[in-house]
Amino acid sequence: MSAQAYLNSIYGYADQFKVGYKGAAAVELSDDYSEVSEVIIAGMGGSSFGGRILKSAFEKNDLLIPVELLLEYDLPAYADENNLVILTSYSGNTEEILSVLEQACSRGCKLLVISSGGKLGNAIDQDKLPGYVFDTKHNPSGSPRTGTGYIVGATLSIFNKLKFLNFTQQDADELVQYMSTFMDLMKKDGKLSQQIADKLLGRIPILVSSEHLDAATYIWRNFMNETAKSMGFLAEIPCSNHHFLDGLQFPEDVRKKLLFVYIMSNKYHPQNKKRMKIMRQATKDRGLSDISITLGSGKPLHEIWELIIIGSLVSYNLAMAHKVDPVTNEMVDYLKSHL
Repeated sequence: MSAQAYLNSIYGYADQFKVGYKGAAAVELSDDYSEVSEVIIAGMGGSSFGGRILKSAFEKNDLLIPVELLLEYDLPAYADENNLVILTSYSGNTEEILSVLEQACSRGCKLLVISSGGKLGNAIDQDKLPGYVFDTKHNPSGSPRTGTGYIVGATLSIFNKLKFLNFTQQDADELVQYMSTFMDLMKKDGKLSQQIADKLLGRIPILVSSEHLDAATYIWRNFMNETAKSMGFLAEIPCSNHHFLDGLQFPEDVRKKLLFVYIMSNKYHPQNKKRMKIMRQATKDRGLSDISITLGSGKPLHEIWELIIIGSLVSYNLAMAHKVDPVTNEMVDYLKSHL
C-alpha cells in the first residue's frame, strides 16, 4: 500500500463522515431502542474513536443519555435488556467485540452494529441484528484509524436518530463543510504540519489537553504510535495536575528528550485555562521544551476535527521522516498472531 493512499485516506475524512452519517440514519430501529437507560459503546483502537468523540464533544450539554465506553472482552455485570450495546469494529473481526456480542445476546441487551463487514457484518444478516455496514472507498489505505470519519459520522447519526443527542442534519452538513475547508487549508499550505513534525522529530511528545479536546489528543497519540512508529504520551488537565509534574524529576537523562505540546482552546473552563498556563510555566522553569497549538473555530466538535486533522498529518510527516510505512502495524499484528 502506498504512502499516497494513506494520505488520501486522511484527505477523505469529510467524505467519510458524510457517508457514515447518512448511511446510519437509514438503519431501521424498533421503538424500544429509544427506551433504554444507558448506552454501552464497545470498540477497540480506532474503532473506539466514535464513542470518545461523542463523549468529549457533547457530554456536558447535548448528550441526553449516559454512555459508557467498553474497551475489553466482558460486559459490566449490570448490562441487561435496559442497555443498548453498540458494537463498533472497522474490520468486523475484532475478537474483544465478538466476545461482547456473544455476551450481549445472552443477556438480552439491545444491539446495534457499526462495521465495514467481517463477522459483525455477517451477524446483521444471519442474526437479524440492526446495523450499518459502510463502504470503505473513501479510505483507500484500508487502515481502521484513517476510517475515523465513518465511525464518528455513524455514531453521531445513530444517537441523533434515537433522540439521545442534539445534533441535527444541519449540524452534520455544517461540520462536513468545515472539515473540508480546514483540510483544504492544510493541503494548500503544508508548513504547519511539517513544522510541528520537525519539532517532534527525535523527541517524546507529551500532549497536554483538556475537556473536549482530550479525545482528539488521544487519537493523535494513537496516530503517533501506529503511523509514525513513535512514542507519545498524554497529560489531561485537570487530572494530570494532581500527579504528573512531580514525576518529571527522574530519570534525568530522559528529560532532554521530552517536548510538551500544549493544546489551547478558548472553550476550556477558566480554571483549566489557568492550569494550562501555570503548568506551562512550571515545565519551562524545569528546563523542559514546549510548543503550543491554538485551536480557534469556537465550536467544540469543529476544534476536535481541527486537531485530528493536524495530528493525522503531523504523524504522516513523521512517518516519512522515519522512513517507515504509515499503513502497517507490525507489532500489533505480531501480538494478534500470538494470541
